[in-house]
Amino acid sequence: MTPNHEWGTIGQLVFGGTVSSQLLTQPTPLVVVVVGLMVTTGVVSGYVALFAWRRRSMPGASGLAVLAFASGWWSSGYLLELVVADVALKLTLAKLQWVGVLAAPIAWFFFAFSYAGRDRFTSPPSLCVLSLLPAVGLLAVWTNSAHHMMWTSVTVVPAVGRTITVLQTEWGPLYWIVLGYSYLLWLAGAIVIFRTALDMPNIYRLQATTLILGTLMPVLGNFATTLLELYGAAIDMTPAAFAFAGLACTVAISRYELLESRPVPRWVARDRVVETMADAVVVTDTKWRVTDVNRAAAQVLNDTPAELKGRPVGDVVEEFSPDQRDTDQVTVRLGSSQRYFELRTSSFCDHHGRDIGHALVFRDVTDRRLNLQQLEVMNRVLRHNLRTEANLLEGYANLVLDDIDGGEFDDARDHAQTLQDHAQTLVNISQKARKLGATRGSDGNGDARLHPAAVQIRAATDAVRADFACANVRLLELPDNDVVCAPTLEPIVRELVENGVEHNGSSTPVVSVTASWEDDELVIRIEDNGPGIDASELAAINAHGETQLRHASGLGLWLVKWGVDQLGGTVVYHRREEGGTEVVLRIQAVRAE
Repeated sequence: MTPNHEWGTIGQLVFGGTVSSQLLTQPTPLVVVVVGLMVTTGVVSGYVALFAWRRRSMPGASGLAVLAFASGWWSSGYLLELVVADVALKLTLAKLQWVGVLAAPIAWFFFAFSYAGRDRFTSPPSLCVLSLLPAVGLLAVWTNSAHHMMWTSVTVVPAVGRTITVLQTEWGPLYWIVLGYSYLLWLAGAIVIFRTALDMPNIYRLQATTLILGTLMPVLGNFATTLLELYGAAIDMTPAAFAFAGLACTVAISRYELLESRPVPRWVARDRVVETMADAVVVTDTKWRVTDVNRAAAQVLNDTPAELKGRPVGDVVEEFSPDQRDTDQVTVRLGSSQRYFELRTSSFCDHHGRDIGHALVFRDVTDRRLNLQQLEVMNRVLRHNLRTEANLLEGYANLVLDDIDGGEFDDARDHAQTLQDHAQTLVNISQKARKLGATRGSDGNGDARLHPAAVQIRAATDAVRADFACANVRLLELPDNDVVCAPTLEPIVRELVENGVEHNGSSTPVVSVTASWEDDELVIRIEDNGPGIDASELAAINAHGETQLRHASGLGLWLVKWGVDQLGGTVVYHRREEGGTEVVLRIQAVRAE
């Protein structure tokens, strides 16, 4: 690139035509104002850049810092360009300014979209795409002499005597493309800030208004300069106009808490709330095909959103049918356990009142159902079992007293033994109630201290052997020690083994325990030679609740069920053909590394 040193007359070269003549009649005031504004831009931009950089963790702060730095760089470089007389140095300064010229629109876009909560447009890949054309433009600036795509010629002309000179540039095709692209970035940022603040509280509207008006000034200055350059040389008004942008940011910072608080657009709030809420949300179209799910729904349904979308809702949630949308509760299988969800279905319409889809909200009520079950069982124990045992204690105590008064000491001893047996029953109920309290206060799945399943099973059988010397408790098979499980497993196994011994009428109760690792599950089989569990006992358990006409006689089976539920497993009771009961536990255990 070789600059043209033909100066021409001052009246024809500053702005061109009659405009130039009018300007040159009083050049000093205008130049003083422009120079003063550029100095102001440098000072204010430095303040805004420092303020934003110190808060760079806030959304949009990095973009604002880069914008302020770019505007200050541009203004300082242009001020030096105006006063430097050496042509080569003047051209080098002009090229250096392009760093700020090209960075400012991108920084504004980044700040505006971060401010508005549209974070997906400010990710590194998005910024790389947005910066591609400016990067090409910057490369073209420094290699222009080889292709002349940014400008075809540059002429140095005086603006005020020979003290301040400007470059008159004949721009090339790539310059106009870069200029239009920059305008689009400025416009996109202004629009997104305006739309965000439109339905926000007043402080955010004031923030947005100040920012948009302030940043509009450099755009107008650049547009005016571009028009004037069509007639001849013109002082670039853009760096001077950045003073207004810097002042606007300063006002927004000092008066309207810019960067201290961030507006949350309505669509962002709704999107984040739905996506992060604990309730599972499934959105369908009018044909009940899944169109969207939130994170909780994907976890509950054990599938990815991409796999769920497009499928009929009846295939996704087997227990739900659009014809039975008023169902209060739906059970969804989560892994190998059962989770209970309260379903609420609603339709949503467009602005004309036409149905466009449905929203299914599943609220996990498993813990609530468990608490209700436990309260029902404890209520029954207090109301029925304890009262019955207390009445029996009172009756046999009276018999003992009567026998003693009548001198019938053998009968008194027999009645006292029965009294002791019923007292032991009360003690057992108390112990099981204490276990119930421990179960309510812990989460088997959440315990990080996993223990070998074999150790827990062995400890459970050893404890039963110690309590029941007459019983034959056989431990036939155990998994490897690398199979670990939450410590809730031990009381479950002990309860089942005890149940097989206590409710066994034979002189030598026999209980066999077999545990193995099958298909990534811990499978435990407990068999006894007793009379088998009464069907009425299992009816309440399988129905997930008790009534006055249907309830289990004790707490043992309930403790087993609740413990297995906490471990994410299942328990099944089978009546053996040769007599007795087989209990099959399937537990979600893991292999330790």
